[in-house]
Amino acid sequence: MKIRYWLVGCIFWVALLTSQSTFAQNKLIDSLKLTLTKRLHDTTRANTLYDIANAFYKQNKFDSTTQYLKLMRSVCIRSRYVAGLGNYNRLQGAMHMRKGMFEEALAFDQAAITAFTKSGKLRLVGQVHHNMGWLYKTMGESQNVAAYTRQGLEHMQQAIAINQRLNSLQDLADNYVNLGILYEDLGEFKQGRECFFKALVLGDQANINPDENRVIYNNLGRNFNAEGEYQQAIAYLNKSLPINLKLDRSSSLAHNYRNLATAYLGLKQSDKALLYAEKALFEVKRSKEVPLSRSVYGVLSQAYEAAGQYDKAYRSVLEQKRIEDTLMSLEKTRTITQLQGKYELQQAQELAKIKAELELAKAEQIASIEANKTKQIAAVQREERHRLAQIKARADVEKARELAEIETKYETQKRLEQIASLDKENQNRSQQIKLMTGGVGILVILVSILLGQYYVIRRANRRLSVQNEVITQHSRDLSSQSDQLRTLMKELHHRVKNNLAIVSSLLNLQVNSLHDEKAIQAVRIGQQRVEAMSLIHQQLYRTDQLTVINMDEYLTSLAESLIRAYGYDPATFKLQIDIEKQELDVDIAIPIGLIVNELITNAFKYAYLEQQEPLLRIALHGDNSPAPSGLVLEVQDNGPGIEVSDWRKPDSRPSFGKRLIMSLSQQLDGHFDLLNEKGTLFRLHIPTSRLVA
Repeated sequence: MKIRYWLVGCIFWVALLTSQSTFAQNKLIDSLKLTLTKRLHDTTRANTLYDIANAFYKQNKFDSTTQYLKLMRSVCIRSRYVAGLGNYNRLQGAMHMRKGMFEEALAFDQAAITAFTKSGKLRLVGQVHHNMGWLYKTMGESQNVAAYTRQGLEHMQQAIAINQRLNSLQDLADNYVNLGILYEDLGEFKQGRECFFKALVLGDQANINPDENRVIYNNLGRNFNAEGEYQQAIAYLNKSLPINLKLDRSSSLAHNYRNLATAYLGLKQSDKALLYAEKALFEVKRSKEVPLSRSVYGVLSQAYEAAGQYDKAYRSVLEQKRIEDTLMSLEKTRTITQLQGKYELQQAQELAKIKAELELAKAEQIASIEANKTKQIAAVQREERHRLAQIKARADVEKARELAEIETKYETQKRLEQIASLDKENQNRSQQIKLMTGGVGILVILVSILLGQYYVIRRANRRLSVQNEVITQHSRDLSSQSDQLRTLMKELHHRVKNNLAIVSSLLNLQVNSLHDEKAIQAVRIGQQRVEAMSLIHQQLYRTDQLTVINMDEYLTSLAESLIRAYGYDPATFKLQIDIEKQELDVDIAIPIGLIVNELITNAFKYAYLEQQEPLLRIALHGDNSPAPSGLVLEVQDNGPGIEVSDWRKPDSRPSFGKRLIMSLSQQLDGHFDLLNEKGTLFRLHIPTSRLVA
């Protein structure tokens, strides 16, 4: 009862702070609207419209934000205010990311980088890279794609490089906060924590308001939650919570309450966990952040389950799955890739245009210089020719007299020689005409042969061209069908995994309503078998290989999930996995996974009851015998062992697990041995003929 009164009081306090913040924002908007009525320069008017849109964005009034951004864009285009267009695209990107429209947000962010680069606003380029890092983080988290998270790391590191160059300590602090969150999403919690502490140091150096550390405190709390240090997590989260309440940051409050709920779930305090989870739901609805609501519903379902409210837990799980399916859209991923390619093409074209313009200007300058030089050289040459002509004219008069006499003496002799030469030329020409006539005849025959061959080859080429077009079309059709089949198979595995997850959740809820220990144990074993098959389909839809399973990852995930299910800590449990055959066909992997699931379950039920340091070894390798004949699976524990003779008695009625192991071994055409070697050792031999079937 006290908890309910406290919840009502907190909601009243948040509502009071919200009204105060909204009043301040409305007052600012009214003041800016009054400024718009005055006569302003276009850049000032564009900046004022941006401030109004930003104020509405902070109030989550996206329709009003869009309205003023449209007005701002028309002013920026009319006045060619490039930096203003950068601010327009940056705010559009942030708004569309909050609404879960990732491809549109990515397009606006890329346009913002182009505008800020043209206008020389390097710091704003860094801020957009910061936003794109967070956008890819949200995409990676909502769609379970690590490649997006790594792309977010690259954008965040670009922002850090720019801000280090500008020595912008405050922006660097913000960069390291989000860099730490990205490392956490990739499971690198130690690196994430180092980034958060580095952000705190940078904040102190820049004399940043201590209230700005609220994000760092919240992320440190999330980090310690992931490491299982829940008391330490609560201490940091309680530092962040009062600041966010004072500032009325609904999105940040949703993060705070969700992380506090996670911490109290870890401490088995279900009442407090449920209280904070419901607060997180209230705040995330107020913030209208679709991606964040996915994780909030996930924590809320766990809190309802811990509190025994299984109907609400089931509804929360369904809502989480609905949001997850909405965000994980193959069409969105394909559109983002196309936009990224268009953006890179646009940048390349703009760079090429700038280079061409520079080359053209340089060529025009060189041509102008060469033209001037040519004119000068032509003038000098004309002067030289004029002087030489005068000198030659004087010499020619004297030479002409002497030449006239000589020409007269030799004229007669030359005419006689010409007559003899003409007779000889006539004879040679007659001989050449005869030879040319024979050559032309031979050439005509060769050309006729070549034309005949040309027409034959041309007809053959036409037939080959038609056949090539048919083959090319068939190849395109087969490629298209292959892509469609791959997409359908991924979607099928994804749907099967979701359906198995729902079946597992239903079995888990059923366990909580049972009182018979044997019935509970039977349902839990069935749930574990469902989860073993679910892991197979989860791996298939996350990779491009639709019929091949990575056995190392699969068997490790399967073993660790069973370790947690039976109350052990994977970090301290001695688990030895030796996988030589990394990849297997799904038809082989599923029976092996179910056999391993049964053997591990039996080990936890019987082998470790009196064992202080339990050990489990799983090996999958080739046959090491002198004549290798296939694949060997080994599963071994360090328990008291098993009576092999009792296990193989034909008159004893085998359990379901034993029948399942025998049936799956026969399905694999294999045979198995049970040995006592410092515990129970199960060894299954699978023949090569089954592996290649």
